[in-house]
Amino acid sequence: MAANASAPRAVSFGKAGEYGLPPKGTPKNYLMAWLLAMLAEKNLHGYEITKELNEKFEVITDAGTVYRALRQLERDGCISSWWNPTEQGPPRRLYALTTHGNAALQRWNEALEQYRANLETFFALYQRRNGSTSSGKKGA
Repeated sequence: MAANASAPRAVSFGKAGEYGLPPKGTPKNYLMAWLLAMLAEKNLHGYEITKELNEKFEVITDAGTVYRALRQLERDGCISSWWNPTEQGPPRRLYALTTHGNAALQRWNEALEQYRANLETFFALYQRRNGSTSSGKKGA
């Protein structure tokens, strides 16, 4: 891990393919859920989405991954986009959630609620086994 002035936002657990270890950072497949949820709030352009994911929500991703995911969501009919002229600089492509995207977001919500329930069960079992109430986070 490269040294920097700020504390790392994501924990790396292991190299890809190491049996039994969780993936580094947020799995890419959750990116679709993040994008749908953000676009349910308001129309955004790609740069705003990437910036908010990284800074506001601490989801570590790069612009290329975000734009590929946006194109896939548009092909799937979950979002629409259009070029929006600006007073300064070139036009920017704005993205908006569609009715189909709203339904997809609802399905993501249901799936993630189940995932959260499974995680809560895991942590309760783990904490009972170890007689611990901590979240497993290490202090600085």
